[in-house]
Amino acid sequence: MKRKLAVLLMTAVTASALLAGCGNQAGEAGGTTDNTQEAADSTQEAADSTQEAADTNTGSEAGSEADSADTQTESDASGEKVVLKAVCDLTPHSEILNAASDLLAAEGIELDIVSTTWDATWNDMLIDGEIDFAYFMHVPAMESIEEEMGATLYSMGGVHVEPYACFSDKYAAKEELPENAVIAIPNDSSNEYRALKVLEAEGFIKLNPDMTAIDASIQKIDEYLIPIEIVEMDQANIIPSAADFDAYFVNVNRALEASIDTTSYLMREGEDSEYANIITVTEANQDNESIKKLVEILQSDEIKQFITDNFNGAVIPAQN
Repeated sequence: MKRKLAVLLMTAVTASALLAGCGNQAGEAGGTTDNTQEAADSTQEAADSTQEAADTNTGSEAGSEADSADTQTESDASGEKVVLKAVCDLTPHSEILNAASDLLAAEGIELDIVSTTWDATWNDMLIDGEIDFAYFMHVPAMESIEEEMGATLYSMGGVHVEPYACFSDKYAAKEELPENAVIAIPNDSSNEYRALKVLEAEGFIKLNPDMTAIDASIQKIDEYLIPIEIVEMDQANIIPSAADFDAYFVNVNRALEASIDTTSYLMREGEDSEYANIITVTEANQDNESIKKLVEILQSDEIKQFITDNFNGAVIPAQN
């Protein structure tokens, strides 16, 4: 490009010189001056035209390069994976998420499971936006957390149900429980509600009909139909102290983690339990398309089949 510009400029200068020479040869002094001036003007015009052409060409090339860079940036962005941060219980939750990893990868989604060991900071992590979603609670638990922490949370959909169950290290059947049997139940309202509802369904107690998942407690028992002693305690301490009780209620995932045979329960919720474990988010991720795709995959026939095949009825797919 520079060589072409030099040639054009040289040509313009040479033409101007020839015009000046012709004027001198004519022997017209005034004409010589005029011709020289005209030649200079012509030379300047040629140079200006050449510069304009160069500027136009350079601008065109720069614009093309910028357009190309923008296209490349858009292309790179579209090829990037979306990483979703989460907390979930070890089993079956993390196992279900891992089973979906290939299906998620095909959609450009990768999961970063920050923790699988529950503690109270999980709620803070979700509400403060340190993670994108939580997978460990059901709707009543979510509502309890909302009330406790003054937060607004959203269920993106249910994935699986763990029918709430009562186990025993001493007895093989409910009918073997002695009179005044000591039964441990969790003291968090939503799980206490589930345990008390099972005891009512099995004929041990009669509950106040006004009891809800928010205010559940043994104070809501209107009548003991079969003599038993109910001990409320932190669910995390129930399995370690199971030997102190005739029977105890825990979440199935905790029973699985403790290698308890989840088919040997004394009593449990029916398979139509409404307590599906959900994908929970804050308002910031309510419209997150990647999380919507995650839920769609977790509710797919492939993942439902995985749940059915791998948990021997202790965990069942949620009814969507």
